[in-house]
Amino acid sequence: MGKRLTSYKDGDRVKITKIDAGHGALINLINLGLNIGNIVEIGRKSNMKGPVIVSYQGTEVAIGYGLATKIIAEIT
Repeated sequence: MGKRLTSYKDGDRVKITKIDAGHGALINLINLGLNIGNIVEIGRKSNMKGPVIVSYQGTEVAIGYGLATKIIAEIT
């Protein structure tokens, strides 16, 4: 069972299993290169509901806290 992306610690490698967001947000994530099945590494995460930085294929992407809560992932 997956957890929200915001639940993982810095340095964790996770596989995106579900994106529970609207069509527009889903398209934005796909345009950033993030989709179901991708394995990403949690780079930095703010303690105060700030953005979550994830690394995917050599690129770092900042995802707002609200959108990051809609990404479900499992540890790899």
